[in-house]
Amino acid sequence: MSEVFSLIHRPSGQIVATVRRADGWWAKGWGVLGWRSLPPGQGLWLPGVSAVHTLFVRFPLDLLFLDADLTTLRTVPNVPAWTPLVRARGAHHTVELGAGTLVLAGIAARMGEQWELGAL
Repeated sequence: MSEVFSLIHRPSGQIVATVRRADGWWAKGWGVLGWRSLPPGQGLWLPGVSAVHTLFVRFPLDLLFLDADLTTLRTVPNVPAWTPLVRARGAHHTVELGAGTLVLAGIAARMGEQWELGAL
């Protein structure tokens, strides 16, 4: 994993989370497995990923599925650990966020809303 970005909700201009990009197939496949926690306001950006599981993950996640233009296709809040599959048809990016991130930020993240990844 390498670069760190600000995840920005374009309609509000709000920085919702600090996300780390998962580079390479190993980092994408491993995701947050083995992490002890993922606090609200932090996340992992998985480019090229349209489906995830939370098997062996120790904590719940908020999931944000985006198309190639970083437009919201689906949000799934508070996905419990040990969920076998969550996906979104047409997704080009998945963002795994600490559970409660979207609620705490006051973001409803409706389908069709744009996001931006900004440099820190």
